[in-house]
Amino acid sequence: NENKLVQAWWPDSVNKVFPSSTQTSSKEEAIKMRKMLPNFLKPEALQRYIGIMDHIAGRHFSSGWENKDQVEVFPLCKNYTFWIASRLFVSVEEPTEVAKLLEPFNVLASGLISVPVDLPGTPFNKAIKASNEIRKMLVSIIKQRQIDLADGKASPTQDIMSHMLTTSDENGKFMQELDVADKILGLLIGGHDTASSACTFIVKYLAELPEIYEGVYKGKPHSP
Repeated sequence: NENKLVQAWWPDSVNKVFPSSTQTSSKEEAIKMRKMLPNFLKPEALQRYIGIMDHIAGRHFSSGWENKDQVEVFPLCKNYTFWIASRLFVSVEEPTEVAKLLEPFNVLASGLISVPVDLPGTPFNKAIKASNEIRKMLVSIIKQRQIDLADGKASPTQDIMSHMLTTSDENGKFMQELDVADKILGLLIGGHDTASSACTFIVKYLAELPEIYEGVYKGKPHSP
């Protein structure tokens, strides 16, 4: 019943952090995105991501979890989910490149839920600046991707960015660079804390339920 009995609403302050390059409502943009994403998220496509996620998980555990007496799970999970999102959305995988995106992204994420006072030095003002910084970085990646697609060095199906750049709407119109950057930034922020929280709770329950942990570790289903 979304947009029938209930409708999403965002305060005006959020529009300062996410100024859309297309002067349309968030409702219209959400409809566009939902039409575009099914091909990227269909079951056969999701199967291709398992190997990528597993590979990144191995690197993540190696760099952030191994040989530690104690770990703080939630920040680590946020790094992990952002690493995966960077790879699946824009094919950025090397830790140094991911870190360049993650630094301003953390500023953006924390400032988004702060008091919306747009004065120099406030978390909200820093979030606006971080949003613009990430958008510039994304546009730079997009420009290079367009060149690579034209030269056959990139695949139209390798990530969401390629998918957006090569998929037209019902009128045959393709998304512009800034529009693609807007959408990817929205996807990054929208999926970040939710996925990180889910991963953190999984670790919490596995730690509290050793019999379940052993079954998961051995790959065996648990009998109720």
